[in-house]
Amino acid sequence: MTRHSLRRTASLGLFAGPLLFSLGDLLRRLVTPSGNPSTSQLTDAVGDHVGMWLAAGLLSVVAAPLIVVGAIGLTVEARGRGGRTTTIGAGLVLAGAFASVGHAVAFYSPYALYARAGTPSSAMQSLDHASEGYPLLVVLIALFIVGMMLGSIVLLVGLRLARRVPVWSVVASVVFVIAGSSGGVAAGLLGVLAALAAFGPAARTLAHEGHPVSPGLESHAATLPG
Repeated sequence: MTRHSLRRTASLGLFAGPLLFSLGDLLRRLVTPSGNPSTSQLTDAVGDHVGMWLAAGLLSVVAAPLIVVGAIGLTVEARGRGGRTTTIGAGLVLAGAFASVGHAVAFYSPYALYARAGTPSSAMQSLDHASEGYPLLVVLIALFIVGMMLGSIVLLVGLRLARRVPVWSVVASVVFVIAGSSGGVAAGLLGVLAALAAFGPAARTLAHEGHPVSPGLESHAATLPG
């Protein structure tokens, strides 16, 4: 595979990974009852929407290797002004993407299994409470949050310093993080749009050999790389 093909593959991963991740999160929100649902309420909702819940989890898992490929592509191309910041951000995103697989399995599977097994409410609550302090899960969640959230912003700041993305992509990365940590379907939809606005231009510039962003990109939305 030529370097150009590798760059385009990384570009596609950088575009599709965050998009699929955000779509999976949106599906999760569509299933989750509003407010602060109890374990039994969430389990009942998952039991009523088995296919959608499974799709949400699968999208989150599939997104991870795509994000990894995209982040590696940016690391390889990082040089000059903004290169160090880009590399640090890409490294954080890499760690977050790897951790997101474990996080997805640990989050999506239990409620589906509770619903399938008809687990009593008291048992579900006990297992949920016990999981909150389990070291492996705590580490995965911490890596996931720091990597995917903080890493995304640092990465886009580095790309902006290198003039490889427009300034509104950095703003979109902040919106992406805020939407991801907020509740509700509206925040999930905003997260999808923010992912497109943040990572679309980054994927585009990676596909075009990392050339500095043109003035026209400052006022136009990004399109699928290619």
